[in-house]
Amino acid sequence: MQPTSKKYGKKRKGRWDVIAEMDRRIVLISIAIMAVLFSVFVLILGFLLMPHVFYDQWIWKYYWGPVVADALDHPVSLNGIYAYEGYTVVSEITYGVILVFSLYGIYRLLRRLRIVVDWRFCGALMPYILFGPVGRVLEDTGYFKEPFVYWFISPFIYVQIALYALFFLMIGYYAENISKRRNWDKNCLISIVFLFVFTDVFYIILWFLGWGCFLYVIHPIVFLFLSFLAVIPVLCRWMKHGFLTVNTVLFSGGLLFLFPGLYLVGRWILGFRWGFSSGVRFDVFVVVVGLVSLITCVVYLVARRLGDDSRFAVYMEPLNMSMLFGHLLDGVTSYVSIYDPFNMGLPMYLEKHPASDVLMGIWGPLFPIVKFVLVILIVYVLDVLYREELRHHMVLIGLIKIGVVILGLSPGMRDLLRVTLGV
Repeated sequence: MQPTSKKYGKKRKGRWDVIAEMDRRIVLISIAIMAVLFSVFVLILGFLLMPHVFYDQWIWKYYWGPVVADALDHPVSLNGIYAYEGYTVVSEITYGVILVFSLYGIYRLLRRLRIVVDWRFCGALMPYILFGPVGRVLEDTGYFKEPFVYWFISPFIYVQIALYALFFLMIGYYAENISKRRNWDKNCLISIVFLFVFTDVFYIILWFLGWGCFLYVIHPIVFLFLSFLAVIPVLCRWMKHGFLTVNTVLFSGGLLFLFPGLYLVGRWILGFRWGFSSGVRFDVFVVVVGLVSLITCVVYLVARRLGDDSRFAVYMEPLNMSMLFGHLLDGVTSYVSIYDPFNMGLPMYLEKHPASDVLMGIWGPLFPIVKFVLVILIVYVLDVLYREELRHHMVLIGLIKIGVVILGLSPGMRDLLRVTLGV
């Protein structure tokens, strides 16, 4: 009989169990690698033998063509195949599958690093989440020049955001481990600050070289000030506690990208514009955010009133409230910008996503209502119905919730900023 752990009351894994588990992992990894290599081989073979089918009618029509159309703001064609701005059913399914596999890979990484995925972690990711819509709306204003503009069109902008976040996640992980072992060790802090200073120096060099990828270039002094604001959370954390955390470094890294974007958006709102605008509509921003905040507060107050029942108390948790706020923002913004229910004199906007377009085609308010109901159901399933079964998978649950926040807040904020800036 195998010995058991007194603390947990579970059987310890024997040597052969560990070997068998390693063998299974090796087999799964080998299968995944072979599948990827086979897919690449088929694609290359298809491009060589049947380029009109593989590239023109598939890659161009469903993936790359819409990106080019988005950058040029009009339909484009290649060898008689037209592509239009926005998503297609094929591209949405493809990106959804890629997202699922990416989330699984990130889940494995976070488990390995033993990072707690909760509201604090979501807060640390918030600058990256907001950088996405800010970058997209800057692209809508025509701020970026070719070919740099393609890097700020979906899905490539989300690829770069993921790379930035993973980079600062790893930097923060090692900074936390080192600084906790040696409290008040300045070397760790100096290394993080040096990374920000290196970014500033790199930007200054590009500025002096006249790097012309933008219609308006932020002055180096302004960029230095924004960079200093971004590093303040790291400095404050170290001065107060003597060590750094992965969330603090991750948060400051995101601010390094977000602050310049917010600065440019602010200049556009204040009247310094580098492209066409139908007029700044800050009133729409106030109405939408106010309405969404009101609905979210009502849900919170109802949950608090019924808080003695755990089935309702879960709707007071910050991460769940963020999910609700993000998807309400997306739904309400789409409805207001397309149907103009308050007669605010908005220009005509079109919905890019097929699913939401179908729902609003049936009835305008149906899209935000469906989003509201779906988030309520997701929270109920994860935190009430299967709470006990999922309590050993908190990293996965937290990651799923953050993914839900991103899927709502990112497109919602982008659409709201577009209407606000008049582009």
